[in-house]
Amino acid sequence: MSVDPSDIVIREMQESDTADVHSIHTQCLTTTLTAHYSTTQLEAWMYGRSPEGYWRFANSGETFRVVERHGEIVGFANWQGDELRSLFVSPDCQRAGIGSALFEVCDRENRVSFLKATLGAVSFYKRFCFVEAGRGFDLKRGTQLPHVLMRREEG
Repeated sequence: MSVDPSDIVIREMQESDTADVHSIHTQCLTTTLTAHYSTTQLEAWMYGRSPEGYWRFANSGETFRVVERHGEIVGFANWQGDELRSLFVSPDCQRAGIGSALFEVCDRENRVSFLKATLGAVSFYKRFCFVEAGRGFDLKRGTQLPHVLMRREEG
Protein backbone atom coordinates (compact mmCIF):
# COMPACT_ATOMS: atom_id res chain seq x y z
CA MET A 1 0.00 0.00 0.00
CA SER A 2 1.42 3.34 -1.03
CA VAL A 3 0.35 6.67 0.42
CA ASP A 4 -0.67 9.51 -1.87
CA PRO A 5 1.82 12.34 -1.13
CA SER A 6 -1.08 14.78 -0.99
CA ASP A 7 -2.42 12.83 2.01
CA ILE A 8 0.53 13.72 4.23
CA VAL A 9 1.95 16.90 5.71
CA ILE A 10 5.47 17.05 7.11
CA ARG A 11 6.00 19.89 9.52
CA GLU A 12 7.97 21.11 12.51
CA MET A 13 7.12 19.36 15.77
CA GLN A 14 5.14 21.45 18.27
CA GLU A 15 5.11 20.88 22.01
CA SER A 16 1.53 19.58 21.70
CA ASP A 17 2.82 16.78 19.39
CA THR A 18 5.15 15.20 21.94
CA ALA A 19 2.61 12.71 23.34
CA ASP A 20 1.99 11.39 19.81
CA VAL A 21 5.72 11.23 19.08
CA HIS A 22 6.28 9.33 22.33
CA SER A 23 3.44 6.95 21.49
CA ILE A 24 4.81 6.20 18.00
CA HIS A 25 8.30 5.58 19.38
CA THR A 26 6.88 3.25 22.04
CA GLN A 27 4.73 1.37 19.48
CA CYS A 28 7.76 0.82 17.26
CA LEU A 29 9.90 -0.41 20.14
CA THR A 30 7.23 -2.78 21.41
CA THR A 31 6.12 -4.18 18.04
CA THR A 32 8.38 -3.53 15.06
CA LEU A 33 11.72 -4.02 16.83
CA THR A 34 10.87 -7.08 18.91
CA ALA A 35 12.40 -9.33 16.23
CA HIS A 36 15.75 -7.55 16.61
CA TYR A 37 16.06 -6.78 20.32
CA SER A 38 15.38 -8.78 23.48
CA THR A 39 12.71 -7.83 26.00
CA THR A 40 15.48 -6.75 28.39
CA GLN A 41 17.01 -4.50 25.73
CA LEU A 42 13.66 -2.93 24.83
CA GLU A 43 12.79 -2.32 28.49
CA ALA A 44 16.14 -0.59 29.01
CA TRP A 45 15.59 1.47 25.86
CA MET A 46 12.16 2.62 27.03
CA TYR A 47 13.14 3.29 30.63
CA GLY A 48 12.72 6.93 31.63
CA ARG A 49 11.39 8.14 28.29
CA SER A 50 8.58 10.68 28.40
CA PRO A 51 6.80 13.03 26.01
CA GLU A 52 8.59 15.95 27.67
CA GLY A 53 11.95 14.45 26.74
CA TYR A 54 11.36 15.03 23.04
CA TRP A 55 10.61 18.70 23.71
CA ARG A 56 13.79 19.02 25.81
CA PHE A 57 15.82 17.61 22.90
CA ALA A 58 14.08 20.00 20.50
CA ASN A 59 14.99 22.91 22.76
CA SER A 60 18.61 21.79 23.06
CA GLY A 61 19.40 21.94 19.35
CA GLU A 62 17.83 18.89 17.73
CA THR A 63 15.44 19.46 14.84
CA PHE A 64 12.21 17.46 14.82
CA ARG A 65 9.71 16.91 12.03
CA VAL A 66 6.39 15.07 12.27
CA VAL A 67 4.25 13.51 9.57
CA GLU A 68 0.51 14.05 9.64
CA ARG A 69 -1.85 11.87 7.65
CA HIS A 70 -5.49 12.96 7.66
CA GLY A 71 -4.73 15.11 10.73
CA GLU A 72 -3.13 12.30 12.74
CA ILE A 73 0.59 12.19 13.52
CA VAL A 74 1.96 8.94 12.09
CA GLY A 75 5.72 9.47 12.12
CA PHE A 76 8.60 11.62 13.27
CA ALA A 77 12.28 12.18 12.69
CA ASN A 78 14.96 14.24 14.33
CA TRP A 79 18.51 15.25 13.56
CA GLN A 80 21.35 17.31 14.89
CA GLY A 81 23.96 18.64 12.50
CA ASP A 82 24.33 16.09 9.70
CA GLU A 83 23.41 13.12 11.92
CA LEU A 84 19.93 11.64 11.68
CA ARG A 85 19.11 10.73 15.29
CA SER A 86 15.85 8.87 14.71
CA LEU A 87 13.09 8.20 12.22
CA PHE A 88 10.03 6.19 13.23
CA VAL A 89 6.69 5.58 11.53
CA SER A 90 3.64 4.16 13.26
CA PRO A 91 3.65 0.37 12.72
CA ASP A 92 0.27 0.40 10.95
CA CYS A 93 1.59 2.98 8.44
CA GLN A 94 4.95 1.39 7.67
CA ARG A 95 5.88 0.28 4.15
CA ALA A 96 3.59 2.88 2.58
CA GLY A 97 6.19 5.49 1.62
CA ILE A 98 5.77 7.69 4.68
CA GLY A 99 9.25 6.95 6.05
CA SER A 100 10.84 7.62 2.66
CA ALA A 101 8.98 10.91 2.29
CA LEU A 102 10.02 11.93 5.80
CA PHE A 103 13.66 11.00 5.20
CA GLU A 104 13.72 12.97 1.95
CA VAL A 105 12.41 16.10 3.72
CA CYS A 106 15.00 15.75 6.49
CA ASP A 107 17.75 15.24 3.93
CA ARG A 108 16.62 18.22 1.85
CA GLU A 109 16.53 20.48 4.92
CA ASN A 110 19.93 19.37 6.18
CA ARG A 111 21.93 16.79 4.22
CA VAL A 112 22.20 13.65 6.32
CA SER A 113 25.71 12.19 6.27
CA PHE A 114 25.57 9.56 8.98
CA LEU A 115 23.28 7.78 11.41
CA LYS A 116 23.05 4.92 13.87
CA ALA A 117 20.43 2.57 12.45
CA THR A 118 18.43 0.18 14.56
CA LEU A 119 19.00 -3.42 13.59
CA GLY A 120 15.64 -3.38 11.80
CA ALA A 121 16.29 -0.28 9.70
CA VAL A 122 19.52 -1.08 7.83
CA SER A 123 17.82 -2.07 4.56
CA PHE A 124 15.67 1.10 4.68
CA TYR A 125 18.74 3.36 4.80
CA LYS A 126 20.57 1.38 2.13
CA ARG A 127 17.92 2.65 -0.30
CA PHE A 128 19.31 6.15 0.29
CA CYS A 129 22.94 5.18 -0.47
CA PHE A 130 24.00 4.53 3.12
CA VAL A 131 26.52 1.79 3.78
CA GLU A 132 27.54 0.07 6.96
CA ALA A 133 30.56 1.79 8.52
CA GLY A 134 30.69 -0.31 11.66
CA ARG A 135 28.69 -1.65 14.54
CA GLY A 136 28.35 -0.35 18.04
CA PHE A 137 25.98 -0.06 20.93
CA ASP A 138 24.53 2.42 23.34
CA LEU A 139 24.61 1.45 27.00
CA LYS A 140 21.41 2.09 28.89
CA ARG A 141 20.79 0.83 32.42
CA GLY A 142 23.72 -1.56 32.00
CA THR A 143 22.23 -3.11 28.86
CA GLN A 144 23.83 -2.94 25.42
CA LEU A 145 21.54 -1.66 22.66
CA PRO A 146 23.26 -2.58 19.38
CA HIS A 147 23.11 -0.35 16.32
CA VAL A 148 24.69 -0.17 12.88
CA LEU A 149 26.78 2.90 12.11
CA MET A 150 25.97 4.02 8.57
CA ARG A 151 27.52 6.68 6.35
CA ARG A 152 26.32 8.00 3.05
CA GLU A 153 28.28 6.54 0.15
CA GLU A 154 29.08 9.43 -2.15
CA GLY A 155 29.46 8.97 -5.84
